Amino acid sequence: MSSIHTIEAAYHPKNKMGFLIDWLLTLKCNYDCTYCTVGPLGHDNSIAHPPIEKCMTMLRHMYEYTDTVMQYKKNSFKDAILNVYGGEALYHPDIENILIGSTREYEKYADRWRLRRRLTTNATATAKKWHTVCEHIEGITFSYHAEGPDKLKTLFKNNIEYAVDQKIEYDIPVMMYPHVKYWQDCLDFMKYCKENKLNARPKLLDGPEGVYTQLQLEQLTPYVKNFDEVDIKKIDPTTKIQDQSRGCCGGRPMCMNRDVKNYVSMIPRDLGFKGWHCSANQFFLSGNNISGNYHTNKDCRVRLDGTTGPIATMDTMDDYITQMKQQTELPTLVCGQDRCRCGTCAPKSVHKENLDSILKIYNQN
Repeated sequence: MSSIHTIEAAYHPKNKMGFLIDWLLTLKCNYDCTYCTVGPLGHDNSIAHPPIEKCMTMLRHMYEYTDTVMQYKKNSFKDAILNVYGGEALYHPDIENILIGSTREYEKYADRWRLRRRLTTNATATAKKWHTVCEHIEGITFSYHAEGPDKLKTLFKNNIEYAVDQKIEYDIPVMMYPHVKYWQDCLDFMKYCKENKLNARPKLLDGPEGVYTQLQLEQLTPYVKNFDEVDIKKIDPTTKIQDQSRGCCGGRPMCMNRDVKNYVSMIPRDLGFKGWHCSANQFFLSGNNISGNYHTNKDCRVRLDGTTGPIATMDTMDDYITQMKQQTELPTLVCGQDRCRCGTCAPKSVHKENLDSILKIYNQN
């Protein structure tokens, strides 16, 4: 039996735990990376872009859901991030009007909670389009993919430079593809970012491609933070990363067993989370523009009763929100999954009393 019984996000004023709205805008993508599956969990160019009317209906639902959750939060934690992703969100033909609409729809909530819109993207848009997009987002996650053509990599760098000049908050996860053909390209880009003082971090891959040699792990050392180094040294170079450990998608440090002074970046995968008490529903909402479904979290999809599946559809979300407003406090869920993926950083514990104690930090009494 594991000695780990409680996991939570580290307490850091510049990286505090807010409410994340993950919005899958489209499955179409202008890249076709080997490690990104073709289908609903990756990209699929055979599925049409959802019409803008459907997009705006889903956005309004997600804002109203977030407004309901924020009624229970302490003021210092009334921060939401709208993460727009794909596929490739920039590939949607109406992306500019969608982001402009996200500004307009938020206006009625602006005096109740704070919103930062974030785009997760390969950033291969033309300068004109990119400049418009940047007017309606507050943050960007630039995903670097070594398989991309040189022309698009140049565009990627140019768009990073523009975002930095505009003082837009950003980070650059570099997808560290261990294939011999692409590994050096990944290292070269990490070096480029370090030399240009760009906020980049190496992102180890889940999936069948995520197996790294001892040499590759050692080559990452100059590019990781202090608390990451310890975890990298624990990685078994003969086993897939997805079978060993999981980090926060946003690179957030975490704490275990209420030890808030010591940070870790990776959580062991073999903990067996089924039956744990979890607050993922208090920190996440996922909207899928393709299916029209809403989940507590885009990966685990656990509902309050411990089953998995959507909490609502576009046809039933209004009723679901009405039921939420009748609650006297935010509930927690009991995990129905053996493994934790996105949502690893959400406070969780084997012991309900531990979780309740942690949530007093975030929620009003």
